Amino acid sequence: MDSAEGLMTFPGLAHRMETVAMLGRVRLVNDSKATNADAARQALASYPKVRWIAGGVQKAGGIESLTDLFPRVASAYLIGEAAGDFARTLDGQAPVRMCGTMQAAVEAAYADAAAAIADGGEDEVVLLSPACASFDQFADFEARGEAFRAAVNALAASQTNRGAA
Repeated sequence: MDSAEGLMTFPGLAHRMETVAMLGRVRLVNDSKATNADAARQALASYPKVRWIAGGVQKAGGIESLTDLFPRVASAYLIGEAAGDFARTLDGQAPVRMCGTMQAAVEAAYADAAAAIADGGEDEVVLLSPACASFDQFADFEARGEAFRAAVNALAASQTNRGAA
């Protein structure tokens, strides 16, 4: 295998801009490694529009440095300790849903994405890029990413079961 072929078949790294699933026209991306605003900036800048799952234990400066990217946020789904502060920062910039848990955030973001597509919208991206540490709800960023994966897998299973009925 030459290096170009290797690059084309490299699946990427877990928790780093990892596409966990494509459910119809909705891409669900795990960027749990984004534990600060600078790391989340890279993920947010990668897509023209996202449904952004963010929050956890806020780092110094919060998400104020990301305001230039807020127009890309179709809606924010907030979890963890930082949810209130993030909601205040996003106020008037992007719609906010206080979700509390990863499961609730994934379900809400997917439902909104699917509804937008059903209304004639373009393909959608649900992006977990928390811009925070994970220690309020999870042992580490990997556990947070695995919780995202589990929520996505549960959602995929429910979609499959719904389609089979």
